[in-house]
Amino acid sequence: MANLKDLKKRIGTVKNTQQTTKAMKMVSAAKLRRSQEAIVGHRPYARGLAHLMRLIASMSETPVISPLIQAPGTEKPIAERNLLLVVVTSDRGLCGAFNSNIIRRTERWVRENESKYASLKLVFVGRKGNDYFKLRWPDRILKYVEFGPKATFIAAEKLTGWIIEQFQAGVVDEVKFVYNEFKNAITQELVIENYLPVQEAPMEPAGKETEANSEIELYLVKPSREEILRRLLERYFAVQLYRIMLESQASEHGARMSAMENATKNAGEMIEGLTLLYNKNRQAAITKEILEITSGSEALKG
Repeated sequence: MANLKDLKKRIGTVKNTQQTTKAMKMVSAAKLRRSQEAIVGHRPYARGLAHLMRLIASMSETPVISPLIQAPGTEKPIAERNLLLVVVTSDRGLCGAFNSNIIRRTERWVRENESKYASLKLVFVGRKGNDYFKLRWPDRILKYVEFGPKATFIAAEKLTGWIIEQFQAGVVDEVKFVYNEFKNAITQELVIENYLPVQEAPMEPAGKETEANSEIELYLVKPSREEILRRLLERYFAVQLYRIMLESQASEHGARMSAMENATKNAGEMIEGLTLLYNKNRQAAITKEILEITSGSEALKG
């Protein structure tokens, strides 16, 4: 039979834990609301910028003069490419399967695809992913960046600059991102997304009317197509990386809110079970004491 004092102490401990998880849920809910507003507001801009860049790149039949944009048919054979896989996790835990899903998917994808590439290197945004893989594949890791308490455009610009330097120097030929895309408070979708190089949309023949060609005719580009592209590219990659960080940040807060809600609920069920056990043991102890008093009284009478 469990000691009543130990049971009471355990109930108090679980109640304290429940208060903590409830507070963490409320904090995550507040952060989620702000993060959701940020990503919902940023998505149209990021998508619009990507659409405009591809549109400008498709306005001429001459090749685009930029190593960051790849024209159709000029791709390097996959066996000769050096791939950089950027994995976005969080710095902290207590967010359910948010990090473990990314880690397992990354590990499986690398094992399935590493033989296809000349080399495959990893970059981590967020401590959890780096802590896991630095013990298993330390020779594959090129860079690690803390996510930080909040996604910022400055951090996105710094990492973008480093990635583009590696790409232009020929260290890597292809860049992909692995991250959780935010859907809603309880749903995140794991995405593996191409980042570099940007694929140029193919031009249709002049006599063939398409939706893309009819849209191109609506634009007059000044000062020049090349200058506009150069300026768009300066901002495009940082904007896309910032969007990815915002997606991951909102997903993390949503996952943590759900995890803390489940933890609070489980703590409540545990408290109910322990309280029931405490009352049963207390009742048994009282019954035992009554029986002992009654037996003693009867013995004295005899």
